[in-house]
Amino acid sequence: MNTSGEAHTARCACGACTITVTAPPQLHGVCHCDHCKQRTGSAFGISMYFKRSDVAAIEGDTKVYAFHHERQNHDQERHFCARCGTTLYWTLSVLPDRIGIAGGCFDGAPFGEPNMSVTHGKKFGWVGLPDAWRVAMD
Repeated sequence: MNTSGEAHTARCACGACTITVTAPPQLHGVCHCDHCKQRTGSAFGISMYFKRSDVAAIEGDTKVYAFHHERQNHDQERHFCARCGTTLYWTLSVLPDRIGIAGGCFDGAPFGEPNMSVTHGKKFGWVGLPDAWRVAMD
């Protein structure tokens, strides 16, 4: 896991948009909510939350999809590449000092494996996760 303060950059699929952080994430997990499944087109989304103060740069032309998450009662803004559509980062009204970044957008998994399962109650039964992971927001 990166603890050195070394900069790491997450990129969209086409490389037109980036976000660079200088510290490890405060939270690192997989989310099984319907929104993350739809956002990724997969069984879950890899979500990493960083302090906003640890974001060194955001570059590229993004579009924003904003909505109110009824089940978790918060507002969310997702920033996705205007060219390829990759969701790169997002903000949540309930975490005003944090920014979420799609973990799969970092090259080489610089922060190691996630350690928590969020909205675990909506996990597909065929998805297996390590027993040591913490379950949050079931």
